[in-house]
Amino acid sequence: MKKLKILFTVKKIKIIFFFILTLIAQTEISAQDKIQNPETGVKASFLGSIIYPGFKIGIERPFKVIEIEKKNKTILKERFWTYNLGFYQHKTFHTNIFLLAERQKRRQFPNGVFIESAQGIGYSHTFLDGATFVVNDNGESSKKSMAGYNYAILSLSGGIGYDFSKKSKSPINTYLKTSVLVMAPYNSFVYTRPTLELGLIYSLKSFWKANPLVKKNK
Repeated sequence: MKKLKILFTVKKIKIIFFFILTLIAQTEISAQDKIQNPETGVKASFLGSIIYPGFKIGIERPFKVIEIEKKNKTILKERFWTYNLGFYQHKTFHTNIFLLAERQKRRQFPNGVFIESAQGIGYSHTFLDGATFVVNDNGESSKKSMAGYNYAILSLSGGIGYDFSKKSKSPINTYLKTSVLVMAPYNSFVYTRPTLELGLIYSLKSFWKANPLVKKNK
């Protein structure tokens, strides 16, 4: 009788052990199949305006993700709001400091490559490079310090990048994109400025945690 009880207990332990292993395996498979949604990221980049150097820093925050199933692969159409501070210096012309808010679209492929585009609106202030003088009503001239202009900005950009987290645990993206800044009013017209940007994005899961709306298209 005692032997039967021991055998029954051993059999019971085996069943429980098998159940635990099955549960762990299912959890691992589920984790592998789970789609990794984008997080809030801090951006920093070198900004070149024609041949004139500058930089750009900002934050991108996802608000929507669309999952598309194609040939057993999942492509993500990610949507972000981005907020940026930019700067470049064009010697003999001006130094430009600008704030820019963008609505960004990103198409993320399983291999880590992504393509993106963005439209933005913002504010710019330029400081003229060189001495600036003003003449008063009496015809007297005086030097004006920190002379410059205020502009409204519209922007359009497109680029390509790579998300290292798709193949490793690295929370870093890198990207290259070109943009056009449209500034107005400029001598009663508009002024366009092409830029080239090379930068990094560092995803911060613990900072301003994102909870984007997720939709699935099959």
